Amino acid sequence: MKAIIFDFDGTLTELTLDFDYLKEEIVKIALKYASADIVRASEDRYIIEMIYKIEERMETGGAAFGKDAFDRLQSIELGAAKGKNVYPYTRDVLMVLRKKNIKAGIITRTCHAVLRQVFPDLDEYIHVAVTHEDTRKLKPDPAHVEKALRILHIAPEEAMMVGDHPTDVLAGSALHMKTVGVLTGRTDQKAFQEVHATHIFEDIRGILSLL
Repeated sequence: MKAIIFDFDGTLTELTLDFDYLKEEIVKIALKYASADIVRASEDRYIIEMIYKIEERMETGGAAFGKDAFDRLQSIELGAAKGKNVYPYTRDVLMVLRKKNIKAGIITRTCHAVLRQVFPDLDEYIHVAVTHEDTRKLKPDPAHVEKALRILHIAPEEAMMVGDHPTDVLAGSALHMKTVGVLTGRTDQKAFQEVHATHIFEDIRGILSLL
């Protein structure tokens, strides 16, 4: 094992974002720029993919909409992360990995500003962080994980993907990585079993038993 890639919210820190509210806010902005038909036809996607899809379908004003949408997205994410820290055990686990010369990475749908707000000493523990600002292809698309591994110069079979959501497991599995589902987010054990997570633990401390 040469690297472990982690999701962020719900995995390394508490999940505090209200996704329903966030989607409602993005829809409100979208309706200022695009027709209800365009917005409605894109609402079945994850929030960031929804923004991109609406942007693509608009004949004019797409760039302005995208900027407003991502500005609002960041504002809500920063607000939800205010006063938050990583879990009490996160730094300890990451330090064990560093001492064992195992590289640690983060892939997340959030932005770098949130990472720095919640985890200001991130550089002492994490070798790479790939956010939605770094790639348009986000988990469950395996390209999200692949980008982090490419920066680390680590092959997928030498790495593990750890997250609190089935999208984390699916992204890792698509690259034939070992995967870990943790129960600190909003996903239960059954959901992780359905996507065939290699291991399921209460939290990231469980991965230490694999080392």
